[in-house]
Amino acid sequence: MAASSGQTSPRGSRSTRKGGSGDGFGFEHREARSGRRGMWLWSAAALLLVVAIVGGIAIWKSGIVGGCGDRTSVSVAADPAIRDAVADATSKMSSDSCYDYTVTAVAGADVPGLLTSGDKAPDLWVPDSSQQARRVTTQVRRQFDTVSPSIAATPVVVAGTQVGKLSNWVDVMKLDGLRAGNPIDTSTGDAPIVGALAEVDAGKLTNDDLTEAMTVLAVQQNNARLVNDNEGTRLNLANTSTTPVVTTEQQLTLFTRTHPGSKLKSSIPEDGTVMLDYPLVNTAPESRAETATAAGKDLSTALTSGDGASSITDAGFRKPGDTQGLTVLKLSDPSQVDRALRQWQVLGVPIRSLVVEDTSGSMAESDGGETRAQLTIDASLTGLKLFPNNTEIGMWSFGVNKGGQGQDWKELSPIRRLDAPASGGGTHLDELTAAVKAGLAPSELGGGTGLYDTTLAAFKNVQDSYDPNYSNSVIILTDGRNEDANSISLRQLLSQLKQLEDPARPVLVLTIGISDDADTDALKQIAEATGGSSYVAKNASDIQTVFVDAIRARVQAAGR
Repeated sequence: MAASSGQTSPRGSRSTRKGGSGDGFGFEHREARSGRRGMWLWSAAALLLVVAIVGGIAIWKSGIVGGCGDRTSVSVAADPAIRDAVADATSKMSSDSCYDYTVTAVAGADVPGLLTSGDKAPDLWVPDSSQQARRVTTQVRRQFDTVSPSIAATPVVVAGTQVGKLSNWVDVMKLDGLRAGNPIDTSTGDAPIVGALAEVDAGKLTNDDLTEAMTVLAVQQNNARLVNDNEGTRLNLANTSTTPVVTTEQQLTLFTRTHPGSKLKSSIPEDGTVMLDYPLVNTAPESRAETATAAGKDLSTALTSGDGASSITDAGFRKPGDTQGLTVLKLSDPSQVDRALRQWQVLGVPIRSLVVEDTSGSMAESDGGETRAQLTIDASLTGLKLFPNNTEIGMWSFGVNKGGQGQDWKELSPIRRLDAPASGGGTHLDELTAAVKAGLAPSELGGGTGLYDTTLAAFKNVQDSYDPNYSNSVIILTDGRNEDANSISLRQLLSQLKQLEDPARPVLVLTIGISDDADTDALKQIAEATGGSSYVAKNASDIQTVFVDAIRARVQAAGR
């Protein structure tokens, strides 16, 4: 009894594991285990299915199904004006994109160095215009593919609190105190030049009109270049003064949004304006070029449609190609700008000059109600005001034995920057103003004209103290001809100037004849011997024209 109820033989035990005919050897126990296992199998299958589905979604989201693999980092260098709009658009598209874009603001002056930095070069670049893209490509001697000709647009405008009617871009460049970006680095800076060139193309202006206007603008820019010269600081200046600035519709829109009550208004010349078109350029090294192209196409699509396009328009830009209400000026040959900018670079080189003024007896003669000396004083003071603050000027007077026996010249003031502090207080410009008045005072006039010895001494002085960072020159103002019997002859002077000529230290002699009595033939030969120019100023008001003409000669030579 006990055996049948509490113990099982080994054979019975094996029979239970194998299962039987339901005779009490554990069949029901086996069936119960088999049911739980079935449920487990079904649960496992369901779990695998869920994992597969979820995994498939994750794989699709990461782009494996779409063919782009792991997310790829893409660097974008963008003009500062459009950087935030591009960054905002990329943040909106990131969840549905194969790419992670990093957008960095890069100023125009820094772009050439960045694009030639090898593997550190950005994959994509958004310059402010196709003109800038073409210019930089030429400068760095690389060919880049354009992914999109334009992702945004904005016209160039003139902004100010008192901007009136403007006929053309020459009018713009001649606006008193005009501030603009550097034409070499920014498209807002070169827009006045591009606009005027297009007007020359159309026959509305002449090349001389353009050159003169560029000269006036360059003088103003060199005279008052801001320490932190960017769009924002220029607009702030315009907003708090009567200074006009060249900017864009987009920048002005942003400024007025953030400056409630601003009285800034915009104006566009009647002839038309220049559009900035913000192309998207592939600048990646060869190893990443294909990736950059694909990423660029995705970015271009995003920026010109949907939320990305809203990022562009919300930032004050127009959509690509939107010229509503505008007359757009275009160049028949964009390379014309290169020549104009070469001329601008010459204008951007500051002037270093020794001004030498005649104090012979004939300068006391009356000419139109004023003595020639007074005419020269008026002319000199007018001319000094035209020179930029970064100009270096020195002053001599001359006449036979003016500096002592056998020396026809006398230093009135050394060559220094106009804005340099003077030893007696004020600036070097103040010192020069006083020196001109004192040096040509009636008591200082007399004797003959010692032109040739003085010219040679002035040339040597400037050449010996030559500064390679400046355009070095001598400016001679005289009403007569050489009267020093003990001086060298004109032939000897011209010969020595030629012998002293040094391509590494070029010094130009500019001669200005005061009145018709000046020896214009000799003055012309002296100027031509050094590559300089000769002019005649018949009255004080002529000096501005003479100055502009002298600068124009430098500009025209640079454009050849």
